[in-house]
Amino acid sequence: LKIAEGAALMTGTTHRVEFLGGCYNLLPNKTLSELVVSNMREISPPEYTEEELEFAKKIGETVPKEQKRDALRKAEFPNLERYVDVDLVQEVLDPWDEGKVMAGSTDVSDVSWVTPTMEFGTTAFVLGAPGHSWQAVACSGMSIGHKSLIFAAKTIAGAALDLITKPELLKRAQEEFKKRMKDRAYKCPIPDDVQPPLEVARAAAEAAMKKG
Repeated sequence: LKIAEGAALMTGTTHRVEFLGGCYNLLPNKTLSELVVSNMREISPPEYTEEELEFAKKIGETVPKEQKRDALRKAEFPNLERYVDVDLVQEVLDPWDEGKVMAGSTDVSDVSWVTPTMEFGTTAFVLGAPGHSWQAVACSGMSIGHKSLIFAAKTIAGAALDLITKPELLKRAQEEFKKRMKDRAYKCPIPDDVQPPLEVARAAAEAAMKKG
């Protein structure tokens, strides 16, 4: 903001600041991550019917092989070549993205600065399909997606039960959180006087409707 003010002074112009949003980076918690992975393996991933596998295969054929390989490469997917021809991941992978920055944003990250938090994913659509794509919607909207939700729900329930019945686990997660937060405190990045950018959202929606 100071740079913008300086530029305006130097050029004899004015400027207006429009605050659209802000969020923190996600603060990881290895204790919770290990707990969730353990529960995922104990529960075991869903098994798919021949119909579901055939559906996934047909959807997978609409994702160009090089596009899929590029997506896996960008995600630094382990043993990339092994999964190029895989449509549905049917195993619990070892975490591989510690210290990596995800190309996206979520207000869950803000929560992670207030209490121990972790995120995990389950197979809801074919590997390599772009998020928010019709391929993702098609798979998520049928039984493949439903099984993904059930698996995730069971994992969350199992992890929560462990934290309730094993106080030492909860204590470890809290201690790790405190260690990561040392000398830091959460402060909402959005000023109190900022109103939701409804006009921006409305304009974007109208532009999208015109294109459609």
